[in-house]
Amino acid sequence: MACLIVFVHVPFPRPIGLFVAYLGTVSVSVFFMVSGYFSSDASSQKLRRSIRRTLLYLLVAEVLYLFKMLIESGFDWQQMSRFLLDEVLAPDHLLKLLIISQSKVCFVAWFLISLLVCYVLRLLLGKHLRILGLVGLVAGIVVSLPPIDTHMDFPMSNPWMWGIPFFTLGELIHGHENSILNVLGRRALAGCCLVGLAVIMMSRYCGTQWWYVGNCLLAPALFLLFAHRSMKENRFCLLGSTYVFFVYIMHPLVSACYHAVRTDIGVVESWLRPLIVLAATVLLAAIYYHVKSQIAPLMLSRDNNSKI
Repeated sequence: MACLIVFVHVPFPRPIGLFVAYLGTVSVSVFFMVSGYFSSDASSQKLRRSIRRTLLYLLVAEVLYLFKMLIESGFDWQQMSRFLLDEVLAPDHLLKLLIISQSKVCFVAWFLISLLVCYVLRLLLGKHLRILGLVGLVAGIVVSLPPIDTHMDFPMSNPWMWGIPFFTLGELIHGHENSILNVLGRRALAGCCLVGLAVIMMSRYCGTQWWYVGNCLLAPALFLLFAHRSMKENRFCLLGSTYVFFVYIMHPLVSACYHAVRTDIGVVESWLRPLIVLAATVLLAAIYYHVKSQIAPLMLSRDNNSKI
């Protein structure tokens, strides 16, 4: 799933890259559903911990991208301060963050903002959040069906029509997965996956936002096919780990560095570029967590010695 997200932002050449990018949206839906699945019976303390963790990831992402912008400006501090005051801290930008999760600093932060909204509303509304999720799901389908000129003409990357609906779907699956599997069966779910995949692929040609409808079919069916066994065997633990968030936050920065070094790429390299960026990002994550695991015991030992 994390690989598909990388291939959305660092696509393969068309037309294959376009289809892979469309499928990458399903990964986002699954990420929301996994978060909702594990938050279904979460205590207030656990939800507050999730809020703090997501907020930390969001702040780290924004700071990293602000530093990238500072480097690109030649360390022009005056330009950066004007940007922060006039653009980032402007009331209309703060309102956009809340409503449609659009950040002028880090474009991939929209997912973290939407996830943060989901956790906060789950803490405040409890199980009543599912009503809001159902309303958002219906609203997303209604506004998606009318034909429009191009794909994603309106901002779907927001908590109200993407984050909350799929977050609450994950919650509902947690409590009723056995019943759903017994009623529908795996063949029917596999059929939903094929129909959802076909709708997403067709959205490329019909010039509409039917990709959202395809997501609503493919993501829950795909989740149900694997959640029942995988959750119990803890195979989905990686989705909630900091490792995946590292890949999510860092891969656009790795891609920017790659483009800065390789300005003129050939046909073969254009196919290898997404794989190179993915491999480099995973390698950075592995190095970071290896160093962190080595340093943490030393820091703990130093603290214990200072107390003695």
